[in-house]
This record gives sequence, structure tokens and C-alpha cells, in this order.
Amino acid sequence: MILPSAVDWMELRYFILRRILLLIPTILGLSIFMFILIEAVPKAILVTPYINPHVQIPYIIQEQNALKLLGFNYPPPIAYLFYLDRLFHGDLGLMSMPGYPNSVSAAIIDALPNTIQLTIFASIVSIAIAIPLGTYIGARPNSVADQASRVFSLTGYAIPAFWLALLLQLALGKGTIFGNPFGVLPISGSYNPSLIPYPAPSWFVNGYTDPTHLVIFDSLIHGDIPLFFDALEHIVLPVLTLTYGLLAGILRFMRAGMVDASNQEYVKTARSKGVPEKLVIKKHIRKNAMIPTVTVMGLLVAGLLGGVVLVEYVFSYPGMGYLTTQGILSYQVWLIIGTTLVFGLILVMTNLVVDVVYALTDPRIRY
Repeated sequence: MILPSAVDWMELRYFILRRILLLIPTILGLSIFMFILIEAVPKAILVTPYINPHVQIPYIIQEQNALKLLGFNYPPPIAYLFYLDRLFHGDLGLMSMPGYPNSVSAAIIDALPNTIQLTIFASIVSIAIAIPLGTYIGARPNSVADQASRVFSLTGYAIPAFWLALLLQLALGKGTIFGNPFGVLPISGSYNPSLIPYPAPSWFVNGYTDPTHLVIFDSLIHGDIPLFFDALEHIVLPVLTLTYGLLAGILRFMRAGMVDASNQEYVKTARSKGVPEKLVIKKHIRKNAMIPTVTVMGLLVAGLLGGVVLVEYVFSYPGMGYLTTQGILSYQVWLIIGTTLVFGLILVMTNLVVDVVYALTDPRIRY
């Protein structure tokens, strides 16, 4: 990747500004879509979390107050403005599930860091393996390593993430009903509750840790080394599950990009001039193979959000996916709408990052 020159920085800034401005109609469109879903739900279900059966106020009065608060006693365009106003104030609605706060926003804030943690770890591991491995096999098409990588990639596409999660639990998980002698890794949760003393420390509240809500980092911050290593063990199997599918996708496109770039005229010219093969691969082939790979890489990372829902549920990992699944099973409409909106926003922001990285990689798209 060649960093932009002083002149190119201005073009890059305008390109980023255009992409940021395009986010406004995209996010508005996303909010309109979510509002349409809300309008499709019976109002009696939507106002249920706003009804308190323990107060003396009659149900019909509470229902009318909730409808007025949510703007549902107005026409849909006005009701959408009410919804938009609540979004601007961080209000995603109310929910009622044991062990969770009543606010959907608070529940998402608690769970989102764990999902981001899984996604980041899986992305780092996948990219760190796929780029050098894709370079190696792409420079040796139709070799044994190339054929093996094709089988690996096709298998990664074919195996559903939740099924792979179950297989890893059986193969590497400890405490399973099959008594696996090779089981060395925990199969559920994000930490071992027995490591938390009683009474719990001040930085451990309602099953989540402060200040980051990530046990791995918060345990280090507060000097709890046993809890840190335990949290690392708990994250291994979920990360391996997510890594396999992501690695297979990146590896396939990196290999294809290497093969395509190897057949270009500038590569043949460099070889004819006697440039060493290692330098040809590093400076000419891999650099240009990375351009399409970066785009696909971003889309695949965003696609992790789809797999993370069931993977977190299989491992009972307290992230957004597990929270969403619990909300579906408990018929928590506002929670389902809220988590879907957040997943959509993450996808939009991921596409923005991909566009910026693509612009750094290939200056032609800045215009």
C-alpha cells in the first residue's frame, strides 16, 4: 500500500467527507425500515413493557399514556418523528427479562463490547493467517498447498457457524456429557463465576465489569490475573468458530487475487527484466491482489454479525447475539428492533471503514 502524497491527502479528505455525508440518508433509511417493522407489530404488544401491573392506575389509562408517549396515537409520519426523537436521545424502548436492565439501550451497552471483542479477535487472527498464507498458495497455483486450501475454503463456506461451534465443543470442550479426555477449554460463558469473590468487587456489577465491560481487559486493569487467563480460555472456542469461516473467505479471495495479478503484463515485464521472484511477489503481485481482497475482507467482517448471533447462543457468551436470541425467545419486540438497528449501524460503519481503506489502497476510486 502506498500512502497518499500531500496533494492526494486533500482528495482523500473530500472522498471521506462524501462517504460520511452519504451515511445520513443511509441511516435515515435504516430508521424508516425499522419504524415500518414497528408499525407492523400490534400496539398492545408494543406498550406491554410500559405497563406496570403493581400500581393503582387502571390498565387502560397506562395504555393510553404509553401510546401518547410513543406517538402511536398520531398518524405514521408524526409517529416516525417521535421514534426518531427517541433514537436521538438514545431511547430504544423498554424490555422485561430477568437478569437484564429494563432499558434496551442499557442492555445493549452491556452486551455490545463482548460482541465487538469476538469480532475483533476473529478478524485479527483471520487476517494475520490469510494474507501470508494466501500469498504463498497464490504464488503456487495448482500445487498441493493450493488444492488443500481450496478444500479448506469450501469447507469453511459449507459448515454453518453454529454447527462448527457444537463440533468444537465436543472436540475441545471440558465438562461435556461425553467425558472428552481432550477437553481443555470451557464451553460456555465469558468467565468462571467461582473466581469472583463474595462479596463481589466494586468493579464487578450485575455480571459485567467496569470500565470496559470486557472481563479480559478489566481483570488486567484491576490486577486479577487468574480471572484474566480464565477469560482468555473462555474466548478461544467462540473466536475459533468465527475465525474459520472468515479465514476461508479471505483466503479464497487472496488466492484468486494473487493468481489474477500474476498473469498481468507488468508482472511478466518485471520477470523478464530479471527482478527476483520474491520481490515480484511482494512489490507487484501481492500489492495488487490486496485491492479486491480489502473490499471482500470488510464485507466478510461485517458478515460475522450474522454468525455471531447463533455462535454466542451456543457458547452462552453474553454478547449482542446472545442478547438478541434471548429477546426472540422472550418475545421482547423493542429489544429485537433495537439490536437489529445496532447491527445495521455497525454494518454501515464497517462499509465506511472499508471504503476509506480501499481509497488508501487504490487512489483511482477517490475521484
